[in-house]
Amino acid sequence: MADSDGWLEREEPIGRVLRAGTAGFVIGCQVQQLSGPSFGCLVKARPVDEREAIFGLIYNMNVDDDPLVRRLVLADNPRQEVINDQRQNRLLPIEMSVLCVGYCLNGRFFHGLPPRPPLNLDPVYLCHDRAELARFTDRLGYLRLILRAADMGVPVDQLLVAHVQDVFKLRGYDVDWATGVINEVIELLRSDYDTLVPVLEALGEALPGLGGVPEATGGF
Repeated sequence: MADSDGWLEREEPIGRVLRAGTAGFVIGCQVQQLSGPSFGCLVKARPVDEREAIFGLIYNMNVDDDPLVRRLVLADNPRQEVINDQRQNRLLPIEMSVLCVGYCLNGRFFHGLPPRPPLNLDPVYLCHDRAELARFTDRLGYLRLILRAADMGVPVDQLLVAHVQDVFKLRGYDVDWATGVINEVIELLRSDYDTLVPVLEALGEALPGLGGVPEATGGF
């Protein structure tokens, strides 16, 4: 949670930055830290200066193997305590890839790539404080960064849908916001009908009962 200025963290980070670039970064975490983060959720990397933050969406979660895991997979009925020990005490981090969609500098929010990436071992937090989440998502300019990320190997349509579902719930099922998202997506993709149609169809399946999508896409 945050203080009245929105900056003092009172919760544990979900992980720390492993490596980073301008367009995104990778979080390393332990198994027990996986209960909070999920595909599509908004997170923020926090540099040393607490007035700054770099916001992004988790678009991939990767669990690497190691020699012991390979042996356990081939074993007949490995003991549960051995599996638990491997999951809880393994030295290899679980990796989560994040697409940068904005940043905060001196208390002001910007939708765009950050002026510099986070550093190794910077803590990363979930963005589920409603005031902060609403402030970042009230304006929808960051959606263009999602839609332009296909060349990075990002599953753009599924990421957008997962993110909208998550924020829609955290914003208290704000229908006006969700309708605004649909209209913004239509505007951004009006010259790319091949992408627009499947994105709207996916949104329609994710948010049944919400109006605002042309019937040609299957409706809501």
